Amino acid sequence: MPDRLQFFFEAVRAGLALPQVEWGRHCEGPRSLVGKLRGQGRREQRRGPEARARLQRVIALWDRVLPGQPSCYRRALLEIRLDAGAAEEQLHMGLRVPGGPRSGHAWLGAAAPSETYDVQLDM
Repeated sequence: MPDRLQFFFEAVRAGLALPQVEWGRHCEGPRSLVGKLRGQGRREQRRGPEARARLQRVIALWDRVLPGQPSCYRRALLEIRLDAGAAEEQLHMGLRVPGGPRSGHAWLGAAAPSETYDVQLDM
């Protein structure tokens, strides 16, 4: 399948998953939401590096066009929901104290960010 067509199908799949992720992000705590999304994500395709990078580009595009600020937490949740490999990876949330509601970062996997945080939650 041509890359443009794959990108299109990934964009549609991500768009269909967005309402659930956004509702959960605003109305549920991380533990229950991440558990639910992992359960769904484990039933999805496990992508290789190239397909996973394409999915991440699609997710970043959605994140840029949605109202409000871009959200690393939203991007990580969508990736967990849409990829079996991401559903198995650890979700990290680093927070700065004191700080505002956007004073942190969320990421997947073993790669540590270059920044340090006052508190780090690993799920």
